[in-house]
Amino acid sequence: MNNKVLSVQDAVFPSHPFSGLLAIGRERDWRLQDMFPALGLNADGRPPEDVRISYAQARESLLQARHHGGADLGILSGARKSLPALGAMASGMLAQGSLAEAMHFGLEYQLIAGAMVQLQLEPGERISVLTARPLFDDVELQDFLDADHLATAINVSRALCGAALQIERVELRGNRQASRSVAEDFFGCPVVYGADVSRVIVNNSVLNTLLINPDPDLAASSKMRCDTELAAVGLAGRQSLLHKLVNLQCDYRSVPELAQAMGISERSLHRLLVREGCSYFQVAESLRMEKARHYLRNTSMSLDDIAAKLNYSDSRSFRRAFKRAVNLTPSEFRLQYSCATQR
Repeated sequence: MNNKVLSVQDAVFPSHPFSGLLAIGRERDWRLQDMFPALGLNADGRPPEDVRISYAQARESLLQARHHGGADLGILSGARKSLPALGAMASGMLAQGSLAEAMHFGLEYQLIAGAMVQLQLEPGERISVLTARPLFDDVELQDFLDADHLATAINVSRALCGAALQIERVELRGNRQASRSVAEDFFGCPVVYGADVSRVIVNNSVLNTLLINPDPDLAASSKMRCDTELAAVGLAGRQSLLHKLVNLQCDYRSVPELAQAMGISERSLHRLLVREGCSYFQVAESLRMEKARHYLRNTSMSLDDIAAKLNYSDSRSFRRAFKRAVNLTPSEFRLQYSCATQR
């Protein structure tokens, strides 16, 4: 089981995801060799093409870069990453017939480009939502990574079908109001901070935009190359422990139940949690709170019903947990959201 978990210790991330930060760092005269020691940068602050590092190695470098770059860095970094910076999957995206097909191709092979969050495209009748889900349990970096990866996806989409790409709305985690003007200038639409999950909302007509050079043969050969690269670096079929916990609905299971579902012992699961720096309680509670906010915003369910649905013993326990996580009672949160939507 352990070798099927994409670990924070696995040296699988190429230099692609750092290209925006490195470009900014060169312009601002950051001490990049000291900031990114694992990348083996040359005197010009550029990494070798074949370098791969682990998330654990990247983490301290990213925290330093964020400290130097300020609240806007995620957007600014993502805006600097070009389509060629995505590596082997770029040619496959270019060869697709529509933006939707290109995005699906890119999302299938996003680990090749060194994605440190998992982007998912969730289709609807009129709109589709590009959502950023954490790959690892890392509260300190999640807001930055979400902004960086969503900005990268939009920058790449513009390269595929033109700068006039229209976005309906962007919702970002965190509470960095100072970044709103920078974010809205980049995305070209209203940006809301304080969301439960970071997402970009687009009209389906945008996804139906035809690309100018569809090439089925190139698309097929690119897919084969991407599959080969995934296998070569040991990423084929791998999921992070956090994704396994989410997919197995850890917010509804005890540790023994989850260990049984994963086919490992409780002791092995605890070892995995320690190795990945993952708190089972925090992950489960975060999922519960995300669902709680959804019910409070979008339904008229009573607190008793929400508490029961989320497996709290009673509404009092739910209220205490919600207040601890959100710093508002459920009733205050519901009223605040209702007032905001009526403005």
